[in-house]
Amino acid sequence: MDRHKKKKGGTGMTGGGRRPFLLKKRNSLLYYLLLWAPYITVYQVTNRFHIIKPAFLSFSFIDRAIPFVPWLVPVYVSYLAYVFFFIYTCENDHELSVIFLLSYFQLVVCSVFFLFLPVAFPVDLFYGQTGATGIFGKFWLWFDAPSNCFPSLHAANSLLAVYLGLKRRSKTVVWRSVMTVWGLLVVISTLFCKQHYAVDIAAGMAVFLLTVFAEPYAKRMTGAGQWPTR
Repeated sequence: MDRHKKKKGGTGMTGGGRRPFLLKKRNSLLYYLLLWAPYITVYQVTNRFHIIKPAFLSFSFIDRAIPFVPWLVPVYVSYLAYVFFFIYTCENDHELSVIFLLSYFQLVVCSVFFLFLPVAFPVDLFYGQTGATGIFGKFWLWFDAPSNCFPSLHAANSLLAVYLGLKRRSKTVVWRSVMTVWGLLVVISTLFCKQHYAVDIAAGMAVFLLTVFAEPYAKRMTGAGQWPTR
């Protein structure tokens, strides 16, 4: 009887009789940095060490039509703050665990392309000729090598945060609106900051859609039948 009650509440065994994968929500930025440290490591390794030389793509008509807007570089760089703020403000153990599983799922999917079909972007064509990007541009050129472009993990991650953030009904409309606009601006900035080709963003959106299909499986692994409203 007790076992059935636990399953109904989403805190007992999963459907296959296994204990759920459940991370603990904590008020510690260091804790979340450690949880995502393997993620950052895999990204940086695939970004800087290649088994296949990254290819530069020809600019499409969309790429040629979109101007370089240096003042959007801080928005692009704010992706790091955006993602970690979204993770830090997760509401419970189940949500944290689902975010963890889905974000790592996106990394695995993208890493297949990073390893075997690597794409690079000629950022020097834009960043080498202007100082308008300031400290944010210098930081990003130091932090991120101009490869791992296809698919855009920037776009996939940000769209996932927007999607899951809209489900946080305990948050105010203002909070959800700000997070949505912020996330979409990050996605848009990938093109206007000349860090990605248009096809990279399209592929990143495809990865996001694939993640939506994977969401029920992630919830099942955590033992969460539905997103709690509080």
